[in-house]
Amino acid sequence: MQACVERVKAIPEAQILMETRYLGLEIDLEALSQLPQGSLGHTYAAVMKALGFDPNFYRRRQIETDGDWITMRLRKTHDITHLITGFGPTGGELGVLSIQSLQIGYPTSVLLQVASLGLALKRRPEKLQYVTQQTARGMGMALEMQPLIAQRWEEGWEKPIRQWREELNITNPVIDEPYSLKNRLPELDLDW
Repeated sequence: MQACVERVKAIPEAQILMETRYLGLEIDLEALSQLPQGSLGHTYAAVMKALGFDPNFYRRRQIETDGDWITMRLRKTHDITHLITGFGPTGGELGVLSIQSLQIGYPTSVLLQVASLGLALKRRPEKLQYVTQQTARGMGMALEMQPLIAQRWEEGWEKPIRQWREELNITNPVIDEPYSLKNRLPELDLDW
C-alpha cells in the first residue's frame, strides 16, 4: 500500500485531495436525477437506479492514514469509474481494476486482477480471451487518460459526460463491447 500512496502523492491534484481527506458530499440520487440529461450526475443516477445500486453502499471506515483515504475514495467513486469509462458493473469489472492497478497500483485491484486472470486460465479457459480483452482495454485506457483518483466528481455532476471524457482524455470509451455499461443497460436512453 505504501507504493500506492507514493504513486498518488506523485499526482499533484490527488496529493491535495489526499492531504485534505476530500471525500465529497454523500451522493443523493434524487438530487442528481434533476440535473440535465447527459450530465454526469443525471446519467449516474439513472444507471444506479436501473441497477438497483446504492451509491453509499460501501463500509465507512475511520481515515487515519493516506492508505485509508485511498481505500475510501476508491470505494466511493468505483461506480463513477464504471460510468466514465463505460465498463459495465457486471462483466466489466476487470477493466476498472486494470485502470486502478496501472494508474496507482492499488493493491486490492492488482490482487483481484491477477486472481481473475489465474482463475480464468485454470477453471474457465474459455473465458480467458474475454478476461484478457477487458484487462488490456482497461490498461490501454489507463495509459492515455488523466488519473481518475485526482478528480472531484462531486463538484462536476452537472458537467456532461462527453466533456468529462474529453478533459480526461478518454478518447475511446467502452461503448459497444460485450462488457460495456451500454450493453448491460440497453433499455436506458442515455448519451453513452
